[in-house]
Amino acid sequence: MKKRILHIIDSLSHSGVTSYTIRLINSMPYFDHSIISCYSGSARKEINSIQLLCNVLLDKTEVKSRYIPIKYWKFLLYLLRMKFDIIHYHQGGIGILLLAIALGKKAKVNHHLHSGNLIGDNRKQDISVMHLLVLKFMSKYTTQIAVAEHVYNEYKSKINKTENLILIKNSVPFLFRTKETKKNAVGFISRSTREKGFYSFLTLSSQMDTFKLDLSIKVMGDLFSEPKKNIEIISPSFSVDEFYESIDLLLFTSTAPESLPLVILEAISFDVGVIAYPLKGVVEILGDNYPLYINNPKDAISKIEYFYSDKFDRKKLTEIHEKRSNMYNFDEMIGKINSLYNSLLIKN
Repeated sequence: MKKRILHIIDSLSHSGVTSYTIRLINSMPYFDHSIISCYSGSARKEINSIQLLCNVLLDKTEVKSRYIPIKYWKFLLYLLRMKFDIIHYHQGGIGILLLAIALGKKAKVNHHLHSGNLIGDNRKQDISVMHLLVLKFMSKYTTQIAVAEHVYNEYKSKINKTENLILIKNSVPFLFRTKETKKNAVGFISRSTREKGFYSFLTLSSQMDTFKLDLSIKVMGDLFSEPKKNIEIISPSFSVDEFYESIDLLLFTSTAPESLPLVILEAISFDVGVIAYPLKGVVEILGDNYPLYINNPKDAISKIEYFYSDKFDRKKLTEIHEKRSNMYNFDEMIGKINSLYNSLLIKN
């Protein structure tokens, strides 16, 4: 009989955390996986189509404070009637994680640290004293999985407890492939918040009209209700191959506390250049001397022009992408998660 694993996520969106969870589940069919999502989202239909067992606490796409008590109540009832061997918390709020610890019966609980600030709030880098105290309390009852070295070090320094802390770096299921021809296209993955670079993208896309180069802009997501000039909207999907194959550059203008961004790992696997701020998680992937870093939004335009100029060393960029991409092995990541699950099940 397969062991039962519950994965907790915040929403059925096409976010990095949801994508990670689905790839993890699809790579480990020897367990009986279920997903519980706090909120609905644009990916619900796609998730249902691949026949993953998924429950939603609130059939809402907007996260509002008045829904939080209802969310907790429904999750409490769900835990009381269900039984799992392992509860794998990816995202959803510290209150949800506390309920999983308290009411998960004999299930072992994993706390996956997907965010650079340990609690998953992309609006701020630092977390409150109250959050630190709660994290310290929970550290005794969970196994913490850091997805990046800087996240591991952040947890170690702030929580000062490492007996249940392990490092399993993010990875993506794509082998590196060299981009042979230019597509004259710049891409953006839709994240409609200031911290994720949405407003910077709007400014940049309007400025790109002045380029002498004939460039197109491709956006994967549902940011716009109406078509925009020079912007091709691609429906969001967990299948991203065609998107990356159709662009040369990815605009990643996030200023959020990123951990180890999956979209950057995806982009360099397809030999797509990344214009980004040198955040900790970004530098951990791309290295200190990546040639397309920016310091402010205005730099992005000059970097795009530089990339498409004869002065830019495309061959050297490809070498960087291949080297850095090969540092993150998807099968190795799955193997480590599998080993963790098995070690926890032995303790049950």
